[in-house]
Amino acid sequence: MYKKEKDRKNSGAMETVLGEGAVFEGNVSCEGSIKVEGILKGDLKVDSTLVVGPNGSVTGDINAGGVIVFGEVNGKIDAGSLEIKSTGKITGEILIETLITEAGGVMSAKCEMKSPAKAGDSDDQVLTVSYSKQ
Repeated sequence: MYKKEKDRKNSGAMETVLGEGAVFEGNVSCEGSIKVEGILKGDLKVDSTLVVGPNGSVTGDINAGGVIVFGEVNGKIDAGSLEIKSTGKITGEILIETLITEAGGVMSAKCEMKSPAKAGDSDDQVLTVSYSKQ
């Protein structure tokens, strides 16, 4: 039996997976959530959550509701929230509302925090950060 579209979006399950060992070149647009365990070279537009797994790699611009990085991202991230796990590494630019970084996570990026109520406001704070655990 098929789930209704509304039920599927609220299930919390990963709807699309790029498996470990897979390499994809091109732009991806996804209405639900996606997990990248392989290598993706291209831009990503995800309505819900993008998870970059421990062996996953994304090279390109990301626009998503939320991003969780266990692996590696090189490019611009525009998201509501960004969570960098202890094994995560980000290089590029970040435009987000919420940032959570675990000890050990690496970020070398220009970071701009946007306010949820005032997105695009000229009073947004800009922070340039380069951190790596030696």
